[in-house]
Amino acid sequence: MQLRERIKSSLKYLTSLVGVSGYEQGVIQYILHRIAGLADDVSVDRNGNILLIKKGSTPGPSMMLTAHMDEIGFCVKNIMGNGFLAFDILGGVSEGLLPGRKVWITEKKIPGVIGVKARHIQTQEERQKIKSVRECYIDIGASSREEVASYGIRVGQPIVFQSDFMVLSNPDLVSTKAIDNRINCAILIELLNDLKNEQFPGTLNVVFSVKEEVGMLGAQMVGSIVKPDYAIALDTIPCGDTPDINTESRLPVYLGKGPVCPLVDSIVSAELYTIIHPKIREMIEQASIAASVAVQYLTIAGESYTTDASRLALAAGGIPVGVLAIPRRYSHSPVELLDIKDAEGSFKVIKELVRRNGEIDLAFL
Repeated sequence: MQLRERIKSSLKYLTSLVGVSGYEQGVIQYILHRIAGLADDVSVDRNGNILLIKKGSTPGPSMMLTAHMDEIGFCVKNIMGNGFLAFDILGGVSEGLLPGRKVWITEKKIPGVIGVKARHIQTQEERQKIKSVRECYIDIGASSREEVASYGIRVGQPIVFQSDFMVLSNPDLVSTKAIDNRINCAILIELLNDLKNEQFPGTLNVVFSVKEEVGMLGAQMVGSIVKPDYAIALDTIPCGDTPDINTESRLPVYLGKGPVCPLVDSIVSAELYTIIHPKIREMIEQASIAASVAVQYLTIAGESYTTDASRLALAAGGIPVGVLAIPRRYSHSPVELLDIKDAEGSFKVIKELVRRNGEIDLAFL
C-alpha cells in the first residue's frame, strides 16, 4: 500500500474513535498498539501523554515531535428526569453548529441527536437566533433518568459529533470529524514505521499529547519532562480558500498547496504567542527543498489560533520551537476537510528533518 493510502487508512480509524479532551483512552490504546516495537522506550504518563524515545545511530541533538490526540466535543452536564441530556462544550465548538446534529455518547458510541425546534412553530426571532449550549439538549430516545442510567451514561462522560469518513469525488479529499489532529497522529505512526530501517543522528522524542483543545495542557506537562534541544509541533491549520474569507489579506492558506509553517500565531485573549525559532525555520525550508515539497509560510497573529508549541516554548527554561501544520477547511466541525497530498508532503518534510537532525545549530545569533 502506498504512503498516501496508508495515511488515509490510519486516519479513517483514528477519526472513528471517541477522544474528547480528557477522555483520550481509546486513542491512546490504538496508538500504543500501532507503535509497539518501534522505539527504544515507550511510556504513558499519569495524564495519558504518550512519550516515546528512539535513539539514532550517531550523536546529535535531542529532537521532539508532538501531535495532540484529543478532539473538540462535549460532556454530559446533567441527566434530566424526562430522559434528555444537558451538556457542556469541551474545546472550541461554535454554538451555531449544535442544533440538529447527530452525536455519540461515551466510547461505546451510544447514539443521540441534539434537538431542534420544528421550524413550523418557531417565532421569527427564534429562526434568526443562534441557540446557546444552555438552550440545547440531547435526545437519546429515553423517557426517564433511570433509563438513561441503564445505558451506562453518567454525568461527565464524553460526547462527540457523529460523522462518517467521506471521500469526495477527488479521492485525495476526505471529510470527517477530528481531522484536527488525528491526521498528525497517523503521520507519526507511519514515520515510526519508516524509521525502523533508517539511520539518523541524535535522539528522536515523539509525544502524542492530551488536552490540547482545552489549553495545550498536555504539552505544558511534558515539555519539562522531555527537555529536548528543540521541538516541532505538528498540527492542522484553517484554510482561507473558501468564498467566505478574504484569502489574500486575512488567511493565505490553500488546500492542496502543501503543509503550512505558521511563523507567528497567537490567542491574544489568553496571552499565548508562538514565534518560531529562526534556525528551525531555516531547517524546515532546507528540508522542504530536499524533499521537493512546497511549504506555505504565513503569520496568523491577532486571530485565535495556536498549537502545543506555545506551551513548549515556555517549558524547561525555554525550548526553541517550530510548527508544521496541515491545511484543513471547516475547522472544529464534524465536516473538517483535508487533502491527503498535503499530509503526504508534511510526512516527507518531517522525515527529512529527522535525517538532518545532526545539522541544526540553535544559536540565536
